[in-house]
Amino acid sequence: MFIQGPSHTPKKVTYNSRENAINAHLYIPEGTGPFPCVVDNHGSQLNTGDSDISRPQTGAFFISLGCAYLFPHRAGYGDSSGIKLTEAVPAPRGTPEHDFQMVKRLQIENEDVIASLNWLENQREIDSRRICCMGSSLGGIHTLLALSRDKRWKCGVNFSGGASQWNDHPMIRDMITNAARKLETPIFLIQPENDFNIAPTKELFRLLQNSGGLHSAAIFPPWGVDGGEAHRFCSTGQQIWGPVVQTFLKKHLLGIKF
Repeated sequence: MFIQGPSHTPKKVTYNSRENAINAHLYIPEGTGPFPCVVDNHGSQLNTGDSDISRPQTGAFFISLGCAYLFPHRAGYGDSSGIKLTEAVPAPRGTPEHDFQMVKRLQIENEDVIASLNWLENQREIDSRRICCMGSSLGGIHTLLALSRDKRWKCGVNFSGGASQWNDHPMIRDMITNAARKLETPIFLIQPENDFNIAPTKELFRLLQNSGGLHSAAIFPPWGVDGGEAHRFCSTGQQIWGPVVQTFLKKHLLGIKF
């Protein structure tokens, strides 16, 4: 017996950023567009040959809201060309050298996030006025950076950005907090309680509260048995975080009034 419903197989698309070919996976809802869109920025662990390359579990959630969903592989990750993170940042974690190299790498990589926005603006299926920047871990940092530098984003969702770097990498922490100080675009900060470090959500939200009521934050109950599982909450816990993210998007992306 065949089950009727929307396809959760994305269309593979390619566009350029910094002389690199960026490969991405695009999910489009059924119906008539143009659709709002969520760009999901992956963390540091997307490697060539990984099996979870298109995130259908997250794509299915956003399609159910009537949103398109783009999952790009930044240059040097997954299926995209470019210098790998380990080559650009060879210094050991926790060292000042690592801190410096990562800041430089993040600045360069963030061009790929903006390239995703540029590409989407020219797609007929996408409503260019309603594009959300989302990300987890390193992708959460990229979300903050991208929102702070480009006002075309409608809103953002940051899962666990900076949790691995907050204590031992002051340059990265300063980069994150400086980006947050510039934010005018609404952002939702999310972490589970047993993530590596929940200080980023707590401290950034305290900083952002001075900007009025645009921003939101949620620390969920523990997810899984350790920090590693908790840190993957974005890609594995849609049934838990989905309802609150839906409420945020109804207010800031989907244009639905309560």
